[in-house]
Amino acid sequence: MGYTSSLGRPAAVAGDRVDVANVKAVYHGSRQGGLSAITPAVSTHGEQWVYACQDPVMAALFLSGVGGDLTCAVGREEGTALPFVCERFAGAFEHRYAGKRGSIYALPADTFVEGETRWEEEVVSPVAVRPIGELVVADVLRRLEELAEQGLLRIYRYPSRPLDVPTDDEDLVMRGIIWTREKGEPFLDSFQRYHPHLVRRIQQGLAEGRYREGFPRHE
Repeated sequence: MGYTSSLGRPAAVAGDRVDVANVKAVYHGSRQGGLSAITPAVSTHGEQWVYACQDPVMAALFLSGVGGDLTCAVGREEGTALPFVCERFAGAFEHRYAGKRGSIYALPADTFVEGETRWEEEVVSPVAVRPIGELVVADVLRRLEELAEQGLLRIYRYPSRPLDVPTDDEDLVMRGIIWTREKGEPFLDSFQRYHPHLVRRIQQGLAEGRYREGFPRHE
């Protein structure tokens, strides 16, 4: 599976990395194919940014955002340094990725900066970016399974999880407390759908004033 270069010739690929005329690239996963430009959009950080990852395997995990952190945790495994996706309930992997398609875009890295978000895997650009390559993924779930078979990705099926995903789901409780405080009580509807057993803990944490300092840097 290889990239098609927007410059009119095949892009050199090594493990889904693209090298077009020796341009340093970062990678953006999108549910839309055939885009001529990736434009900044406001996300959870409240800024107009184009988001990308320096690792194309990590970018592949964002080809579907169904449920976000409430369906699957995404990160880099301690020890192996491999990207991972971790189900937060049985069947979450299929719920998020089955039947989905999209494209991973290689973008020139020159306008992207590190350190603007809490997550070290993420880089952002304040300006629109023209892709230098596009990898069309017709079946996202199967592509992720292939990456796992190639030893490039770890897939954790519930209830298995990597060391940095707590067994008591306190990371989700923290998110619920902070996001509900920032966005209002209706946000709890998402937890009621995916993790109803955590709603009481979130409400109690709000009443106790927990996590007023916000997210730690690595979250």
